[in-house]
Amino acid sequence: MTNKIRIAIADDQNLFREGLANLLSTNPDYELVAQAENGKVLIEQISKLETLPDIALVDMNMPEMNGVELNAILRKDYPSVKVIVLSVHGEERYMSKMIESGACGYLKKNCETAELFTTINNTHQLGFHFNMDTLNAMRNAAKYRKQGIKNLNNIPISLTEREIMILQMICDEFTNTEISEKLFISSRTVDGHRNNLLIKTGCKNTAGLVIFAIKHGIYEVKF
Repeated sequence: MTNKIRIAIADDQNLFREGLANLLSTNPDYELVAQAENGKVLIEQISKLETLPDIALVDMNMPEMNGVELNAILRKDYPSVKVIVLSVHGEERYMSKMIESGACGYLKKNCETAELFTTINNTHQLGFHFNMDTLNAMRNAAKYRKQGIKNLNNIPISLTEREIMILQMICDEFTNTEISEKLFISSRTVDGHRNNLLIKTGCKNTAGLVIFAIKHGIYEVKF
């Protein structure tokens, strides 16, 4: 990698935060640019950086400003920072809540190092990474919603066959280049379809498109 992935950490458990920082330092592709004991301090640190982090590893339970509040502020004021939640909570309701609120990934704190690195790398490259636990949580949450494609403002929309195909490939974690090669179209055309999907659905990022596809039965979670 020419440019390192810039990472910030927010976690109130000093031992875990320091251990995570040391773990990230073993990967030459990563650069730790901020670490804080809560969301409030992290926002203060980020506001002073010349270059924003690419990834924020965020704990859910923190004093003064927790992970839910921090995620909301980052989505609003620093939308380019992709949030990956690291939490002791493995319940589906926590997972689906954070993903629907704009987090790009969700991991349990006892995950393997390889899974953490894969999640960071995929989120940086693709805009999201959902493991099977997270996908299952979103699928189960979607069961209780009415079917019928509506955007985030509850307005019915229609998607073309090509848009649906590209949306499904996005969910399967294909890059723009891979999609263009498989469909024999240019990367610029793929970008155009992706932007149209964002506009039609009202989603703000790629992770939102994946959630949208699962909710509306456009993408079936594979087990």
